[in-house]
Order: sequence, then structure tokens, then C-alpha cells
Amino acid sequence: MKNPYLKVALLFLSVFILVGLACSFSTTPDPTATPFVITATPEPEEVVIVQPTPTTTQVIVQQPNPTATTEYQEPVTDDPPAYFVEDFDGDISSWSYFLMNGNESLMDLYTDNSRLIFDLQGTYQWVYFLYDEYTYDSVQLDLYAENRGKNTNNVSLVCNYTDRDGWYEFNISNGGLYDILVYSEIDGDYYTLQSGGSTNVNMGRADNLYTAICDGNYLALYINGVFEKEVIDNRYNLRAGQVGFSVSSFDVTPILVEVDFFSIGLP
Repeated sequence: MKNPYLKVALLFLSVFILVGLACSFSTTPDPTATPFVITATPEPEEVVIVQPTPTTTQVIVQQPNPTATTEYQEPVTDDPPAYFVEDFDGDISSWSYFLMNGNESLMDLYTDNSRLIFDLQGTYQWVYFLYDEYTYDSVQLDLYAENRGKNTNNVSLVCNYTDRDGWYEFNISNGGLYDILVYSEIDGDYYTLQSGGSTNVNMGRADNLYTAICDGNYLALYINGVFEKEVIDNRYNLRAGQVGFSVSSFDVTPILVEVDFFSIGLP
């Protein structure tokens, strides 16, 4: 039979042994150690970032049309031109004519087939044709004409024309002679400044290109592109005026001259 007091004594002994073991394994805290503190991290505030709304700019780029053709157009203006080529293919209301000598009833002046026709049936008819819109102090004149009648006529270039003073005139005969003249309104007469003969004139029923340069009182004549004569007029000294041309008959008729074009340009 087992002793009950013995069980109690053994239980008490076991508790005592366990407490002793627990104490032998415990660690004495270090008074210099920094205590570990658990600090609660505050929950961050919610940050709301508002993205800016960009401003949208619409750029429209017009693509060129590869099939389009750009053509230069002359500016529209009502002013008459100063420098141009008159081909007598349209309105010639900017021009006027006068008869210096002869019977006007025996002549005709008209345009036909882009040409200005001088049809002179009377003797000693001197017909002048002037551009009325401008005056010039420095100019080059070119006249291309064809003789269709007799071989005794003059074709002339005119510059520095004024009603008060007169004008300069370059006469070229279809027979090969030429004169550089001045007509003085004060004296009422023609005066020769230079004269001569030229082998550059196409005689008979032929075409000729006559050129005159008038730079103040400096005058120069060219026939079919060849320089013929120049002169400086210090006596009458006509400085500026209108420009034009002339056709003259003498003692043999009829005279038929067709002017193909007349050019007014810078020298």
C-alpha cells in the first residue's frame, strides 16, 4: 500500500526544483542599455496630386496641292505703261498723229493684221505718230517696219517732242541716206545736226530695224543693229519730251509702209 504523504512531499520537491532552475537562467537587465520603445508610426496623410489639364492648341497645316500650277499674273492697273512694245494689236487711243506737211485727204493711217499702215497717196506728206501718255528724258526707241511701196520715202524716229520747243528726229531713207535733225518751234524750221549714208539699210521692199537713243541732248542712231552716228546738241539742247515716229513721202508716190512694232525702253 502506497503512502499518501510521500506523494505530497515529492510534488513539493518538484516545484522547488523547477523554481530554482528558472532563476538560474534569468538575465540581470543592463542599467546602461537604451530601452527599446515601440513607437507607433503615424499613418501618413493622404496627398491628392491634381494633374494640370494641358491647353490643347489645334494647328492646321495646309498641305500643298501637288497638281496645282502657280501662274504669274500682271498686277491689274489702269495706268498706261511707260516702257513697252506696241504691236498694234489692240487699242491705240493713247496715240495721236499730226500732218506736218501735205494734203491730209490723200493719206490714210490705220491698223491691220497687227500692223500700223501708212498709206500716203500725196506728195510731200510728213505724218507724225506720237505716244501721248509720258515724256522721257532718257529713252531708247526701236522701230521695225516694212516698205511696201516706192523706194523714195523716209521712216523717222522722234524724241524730246514738246509743243513749245520742238523735237529731235532721226530720218532714214529707204535709199540708204540718214539725217539727225532738230525741229525748232521758235524758228519754225528743221536743222541738220548730222547726216550720211549707210550700207546697212535694206533697200527696196524689205524690213528694217531702226534704233535711236536720246539721253537728254545726246543722240545716237543704229540701223539694223549697227551703230551709225552720234551727236551732242548744245545749241537747242532739248532735254525731254514725248516720243514717236514718222513716215514721209516726197515727189514719188504711193508710199506704203507697214510698222510691225515700236518699242519704248531704257537705253
